[in-house]
Amino acid sequence: MELIKRIDHKLFWPVSLITTLIFCLFGRNRTEILSIIFVYLATLIALFMLMAILHGLIMDPEVKATGKVKKSRLFSYMFLHVIFLFGSIGIGVHFMGNRIIIAVLNYVVQIFVLGIGLRKNLK
Repeated sequence: MELIKRIDHKLFWPVSLITTLIFCLFGRNRTEILSIIFVYLATLIALFMLMAILHGLIMDPEVKATGKVKKSRLFSYMFLHVIFLFGSIGIGVHFMGNRIIIAVLNYVVQIFVLGIGLRKNLK
């Protein structure tokens, strides 16, 4: 997969784990820490799923030939991606309540970490 090869894994994984451990320090109890870790794992799955979706859409022979993406396929993939994210955050809300903002902030940080990992490897 071309996009996954562009990630600088030596930078991404340590920074990603360190930031998640920092956010885990804000958890009050074991349940909140496990919820933060669960949302973190769901975030990683969602990010890599998004890269797989983009790779599949870009590398599709029909898209290469015509230059047009099937909108229904793109919508269904993105809809499943969003449902997966909201489902994981919903489970986090169930266990953390209004302190889910900690896990959501970790999600935002993970997006920036992925962006930094991609940018560093492209130079």
